[in-house]
Amino acid sequence: MKNRPHSTRTIHKPLSHYSAVAPFFYMPLNPYTARNAWKYIFTILRDFFILQHLQKFHFTKRRIINVDTDIDDKIPFVPQRVFAYLGFVGFFVRPMDMLKRRLGIKKAAPYLCLYLKFLTNVYKNASSIYRFTMTTTTRPRYLKTHNFRTIHFFDPHLLCVPSIHVAISAGVLAWFRQFFKLGLFDEEEVQAFTEELQKQAVAIVESVLFVKQHSVNCIPLALYMLSSTMNKSFFSPKDAIDFIDKLFVTATEIDEATRAEIIDYFYYMYDRALLESKYSSNWQLCIQHWLDEFAESKKI
Repeated sequence: MKNRPHSTRTIHKPLSHYSAVAPFFYMPLNPYTARNAWKYIFTILRDFFILQHLQKFHFTKRRIINVDTDIDDKIPFVPQRVFAYLGFVGFFVRPMDMLKRRLGIKKAAPYLCLYLKFLTNVYKNASSIYRFTMTTTTRPRYLKTHNFRTIHFFDPHLLCVPSIHVAISAGVLAWFRQFFKLGLFDEEEVQAFTEELQKQAVAIVESVLFVKQHSVNCIPLALYMLSSTMNKSFFSPKDAIDFIDKLFVTATEIDEATRAEIIDYFYYMYDRALLESKYSSNWQLCIQHWLDEFAESKKI
């Protein structure tokens, strides 16, 4: 019997097997990635954590609007969904570790830097809305588990519109779809990684409503921000609608009529923002206008 040639095909290892911690240690210290890593860290601190804690401790006095709607009342609070919600950081960090380990830090560095720039820009863009008006939702005072106690302790819950969870979840999926077109991974592995990212992105976005960290307004406006601030080929309106269509398809916590109402509202809010932006000098104006209008309707 003839010996079969040794296969050089890489055995696929899911993203869940890569580290959600290690990149925080080696990327800020590696000369190839340090500059972009520190910019990203500084932006998160300035435009997310410090921004809302200054408001929490009354150093700033920005307007705060509760953006809940009647539709949100139809969505149940599902504590079990907190695991998907808290998986957010691992979702966008593990792919960094995958690139570093699969390509080597020197070859991966240019892509890692582009990825970090993308993440940094999401926070910067969102903060331009947060500085205009802060937003919140009515979340249950549920402190039965360590996960929820951690959320309530560390999160002042003032930066809902647009949702960072949503923009980054959909954006990471879009970023890697573009990256995989470079041909550095075989087709089977690309398909496996893409399916894994898509499944996690959908679960995270659904979770923000089930754990009451966001309202139905926060999701379409985050998708609008993503498609309005990135290249059209990166996240087009069609990509946004395709992403919306994947939401709550298998969610047993809501019935089909409620899902249809949620999805129709997402279409409406996304299309409204996109249409109004065509007559605006910058992408923020339509969100700012909606916030003013919503505040007026609530007599805030």
